Amino acid sequence: MKFLNSKHFDSSFWALLISILIVINLNYNYAHWKGEKSVILNEIKSYYGYLPAAFIYDDISLEFTRSNPELRSKFWRTETPIGKYVLRTSCGMAMLYLPFFTAAHIAAEPLGYSTSGYSLPYRIALVISSVFYLLLGAIFLRKFLLKYFSSNVVAITLITIILATNLLRYVTIEAAMSHAYSFTLISIFLFVIDNWYKKKSIKNTIFVGLLVGIISLIRPTNIVIVLLLVLWKVTTWEELKIRILFLLNKWYLVLLMILMFLMVWSPQFIYWKHVSGSFLFYSYPEDQSFFFSNPQLFSTLFSWRKGFFIYTPVMIFAFIGIGLLYKNKKYFFWPVIIYFLVSWYIMSSWWSWWYGGSLGQRPFIDSYGVFSIGLAMFLTWLTKLKPISKTILIIIFLLSASLGAWHTARYRGGSIHWNSMTKEAYFDSFWSKKPSAEWYKKIRKPDSKLAKKGIYRYADESEENSSSNK
Repeated sequence: MKFLNSKHFDSSFWALLISILIVINLNYNYAHWKGEKSVILNEIKSYYGYLPAAFIYDDISLEFTRSNPELRSKFWRTETPIGKYVLRTSCGMAMLYLPFFTAAHIAAEPLGYSTSGYSLPYRIALVISSVFYLLLGAIFLRKFLLKYFSSNVVAITLITIILATNLLRYVTIEAAMSHAYSFTLISIFLFVIDNWYKKKSIKNTIFVGLLVGIISLIRPTNIVIVLLLVLWKVTTWEELKIRILFLLNKWYLVLLMILMFLMVWSPQFIYWKHVSGSFLFYSYPEDQSFFFSNPQLFSTLFSWRKGFFIYTPVMIFAFIGIGLLYKNKKYFFWPVIIYFLVSWYIMSSWWSWWYGGSLGQRPFIDSYGVFSIGLAMFLTWLTKLKPISKTILIIIFLLSASLGAWHTARYRGGSIHWNSMTKEAYFDSFWSKKPSAEWYKKIRKPDSKLAKKGIYRYADESEENSSSNK
């Protein structure tokens, strides 16, 4: 009994355990890995493609796809200037998949399945990997938050992040997408840099460098997490100057971080050199790029198509909490707000600011560990309010969390479109998972061709303009 009452088994532990069990149960009930054309879809084709190319087909330049149309469709590839093919995304996800891919590859033949890399054991392994990394991230996020917030606050924070946001979509139906993995790594990063400033050991330094490497190798724009390292617990300009001088004085530790970063990235550099002739290569099509002079800042947060606060409403409270950090835990305020502003600007500048098919703004999922600091701060502040104010805010909070979970259900059912939502379509089938007949008349597709030029219109508007010009 003393063991069960241990501080390790507080309310935050049980919240974490229950949340993970719910995720496992949903995956089991959905069993979405059963379909042959499931799990390894869209971007996952590129993330995962490194593994079958290297370990099954023994050809990372994808030459084997030229004469095999069936295999060609399984790889997200772009032709390079030297006539070889390159996978569009970098290999960070493949590194995280690798242990699970290996287990599936060993088990496939004895179980009677194809060892092509795409049969049932491989698909199941990818889903298991997503749940595993989610668990790992939740463990480290809990450990980090418990340093600064009560167990009950951390418990509610974990349940909210896992079950009431679009993260739930990306550990179930689209489990092998990068976002849950990046959420985990950035959550671990918070824990590690917090420890690094307390104990600047070689071990902690190596961990920091490796984490920056793998986080950015999964999604290069996430290199902005370096801002958290530099600004961690800095509250004034004077402290920032001291921090910069400190890092300059500890140049040998910074150099070690850089070496670890480069070590993680070295396979990617070698791969790019092999398939393109250059150690650095932009592997996306040339017409897909950033428009930094035209960021869609408002749309990423509030649009009916993909607004972050529209489809993940409970995160509004996280940002209220980030504001509260200024007076209550100022040492977190500046690193968190600056990290968010820079990330927001970069995300909003991508040509497809709605990020293809997704529930809400999926790139923000990567940063939920950082945003959880604000959410925990809000919940802490909430507990200190007068009963009437507290009750009203708790009701609004629970409704927002429930709405986020309902959005996940609606997206799966089809009444939230993957890229064409409007206000009219949103409310037309609000109470239904399935879209009505009228709903189809109310969605409006974006004009992707114009978006690649940094011009944002609906496709039907472009058609109308084209007709009127004839």
